[in-house]
Amino acid sequence: MATHHVNPAAAAVGVAAEERILSWGILEVFAYLEEVENATTAVSDTPDNKHIQITFCLGAPPLLSRFCIHSPDGARMDHAPLIVAMEDDLALLRVDSGRGSYRDYYMYQADDGKEYLVAGYRFKSIDHYPQVCVYNSKRTTWKIHDLSLSVQRHEHRDQILDHKNCKVVTIGGDAGTLAFVDLWQGVLLCDVLTWEREAAGQGKREAIPLLDYVPLPDYLIRTARFKGDARLYRDIAFLNNHLKCVDLGSLSLWIRPATTSGAWSRQYMIRNFKEIVSNNSRINLLPGHISFNGLRVCRPVVDLQHDDDARILYFTVKKVHRTDLIESMLAVDLLTKKILAVAPFVIRYTMMYDFAYMHTRLFKHLFRCKDFAEPVVDGVSLIRKQDEA
Repeated sequence: MATHHVNPAAAAVGVAAEERILSWGILEVFAYLEEVENATTAVSDTPDNKHIQITFCLGAPPLLSRFCIHSPDGARMDHAPLIVAMEDDLALLRVDSGRGSYRDYYMYQADDGKEYLVAGYRFKSIDHYPQVCVYNSKRTTWKIHDLSLSVQRHEHRDQILDHKNCKVVTIGGDAGTLAFVDLWQGVLLCDVLTWEREAAGQGKREAIPLLDYVPLPDYLIRTARFKGDARLYRDIAFLNNHLKCVDLGSLSLWIRPATTSGAWSRQYMIRNFKEIVSNNSRINLLPGHISFNGLRVCRPVVDLQHDDDARILYFTVKKVHRTDLIESMLAVDLLTKKILAVAPFVIRYTMMYDFAYMHTRLFKHLFRCKDFAEPVVDGVSLIRKQDEA
């Protein structure tokens, strides 16, 4: 039950959130250290033989969902735990337990027992080549794959080596394709399951070629800032067999097939924020603000609903001064230019301001009925890996 734990002070307008069964949500990535239990609660052992408990508290966008961490016997946590990545029924939780350079990772899995992979991209600046680290839940081991960029270097004149990964999107399929995304420039498409099968038959580790490199639309590359966290201004998601990329600077949504062929096309675009204001009569974006003047607009989120063509854009507005912690999450229809909802929230970690929330499809796996009566989460499994320097 406990859905009231999600931003209790928030008052969304325009969306009857309580009438919908949640298929997706926007989750704050930093934990609330609270003892909360509901149907999503799961418990795991810790490396020091104690226990850690995680509970999700859900809200329909633009309300932010949250998760709560509690240790009944005092497991050490030096900083607020955070969600590193989410995909389908999985959530990867990181806990800093104060054990030197080690961090503890926990995998929350709604459909318990399914095999899964965890993949992470890194670029070794000394050797000037990228790698992908892959954890296999069946083997419970990590493998490191070197990536060959010879074809991409020839076609893109080494620009691909500037790839600054800020997001991973799962395409899936028989090849287990992942998209490693630089929101300023482009997307690396990698067939992780194909690697796993090929690597199993190799006597030594060899560089594995990428499937392809997909640059962002020319317009987005030309207007890229190339400074700061790109997630402040752009987002990308995989929906209905397409990649969908939103750019907050141009208020535009771009779409292309999630394959090596095809091209980007602009699906929606709003000329400026004044156009939004003129289509909405006196809606408070923040207390005392009915226009975007004097407000900072950031952190867009692509809508994951399958029935609205992803045209609902979610983003944050706040006062320009970073010391003001009151923000609002807006939902704007890119077709009608209408503000559908406004939900205030408080930012809790100013030093980590750029990375505050992420979208997730986990919620559709958590409950099998509208009143959230039956728990469907059986447990949490632990994986641990020493952080790479």
